[in-house]
Amino acid sequence: MFKSYVDNEQFNLQINRFLNDFYQEDERANQDLQGIIPRLKDAESWYEAWLDYAVMREERQDYDLASVYYQAAEFYVTPSDPNKEKMYHKFRETFYKGFRDFDYESYQIPYEDSYLPAVKLVTPGARKTLLVFAGYDAYMEEILKMMNFLRGIDYHIIVFDGPGQGTALKNGLKFIPNWEKPVAAVIDYFKLDRVSVLGASWGGYFAMRAAAFEKRIDKVIAFNIFYCGLDALKMRMPDDVWNKLSSLLAANDADRINDMFYSMMASNIDLNWKITKGMENTGDTTPFGLLKNFEKHTMAGLGPLINQDVLLLAGEEDQYVPIGRLPQIQQELCNAASITTKVFTRETGGEQHCQAGHRHLAFNEMKKFL
Repeated sequence: MFKSYVDNEQFNLQINRFLNDFYQEDERANQDLQGIIPRLKDAESWYEAWLDYAVMREERQDYDLASVYYQAAEFYVTPSDPNKEKMYHKFRETFYKGFRDFDYESYQIPYEDSYLPAVKLVTPGARKTLLVFAGYDAYMEEILKMMNFLRGIDYHIIVFDGPGQGTALKNGLKFIPNWEKPVAAVIDYFKLDRVSVLGASWGGYFAMRAAAFEKRIDKVIAFNIFYCGLDALKMRMPDDVWNKLSSLLAANDADRINDMFYSMMASNIDLNWKITKGMENTGDTTPFGLLKNFEKHTMAGLGPLINQDVLLLAGEEDQYVPIGRLPQIQQELCNAASITTKVFTRETGGEQHCQAGHRHLAFNEMKKFL
């Protein structure tokens, strides 16, 4: 279940995301949280608290928990801080030491002048293939752990980091809107004729974009719905501020937009993270440049091009994606072979972004759809 630990909406989401769906009944994690939670005051204390417990769990060879804590520690560290790279490597190192959930094969898929890292989870006797990817900040390894919720389906599962994600980003591949390109590269590499796709968070948009142009895709899962990149910034921003920003963006007033964002970021840890992480992903150097980049990440005009079976998942209290986008997406998918929709509420559970705290509910719907 989704739990509120501190008086910070995003802190709560990340704690639920990293821990609750896997460790709610784990005595080790619950004991650790008693020491971690009181220390979480700002980005610096967040880093220090999670790191201390990551080191402790690694020393005890509890690699699964150590990996989770290293990822949490890395979350708010800025790209210019050398500790970010250290935390990322410790996260991956401990993850693979502790990952025993599936038999798997690792690949490096050639892409431009670099590669896309991928892991294939082998399901004996499976006849179909599911491609799975994340969105704005999750790593392939975090998604791999989630695949426990899909255990037993008639699919081999290929999880990969695309441009702007994980090791692909570390190797210089920046965030792009035209996700059909990396999806096609993966399909070609494995010589597949037909695949289904599952995109998590911002990946909900990526999955839709890929399906619009890559017709080897037969089923599309938006986990959760994600219409456009600017929505993630608009959410939790006062209407008057957003209206002003929209006018300045339309006028290409870079200086005033940058000034506004730098002022807001100084006192808003969530907004500071969104912008800083976005610039790391895309290579943009200013908030204005980032917003212009985000404008390219939109479903506008894509809906009629999607003719596959579609599953739309939505959380009523999602803090990144407005639930009001759902009717618009349904209407724009005018040529879809079928549309299946599931809205999660506080009463059903799963009302948060990507059903954090109730992840199994979302994956139950996916299994039925697939």
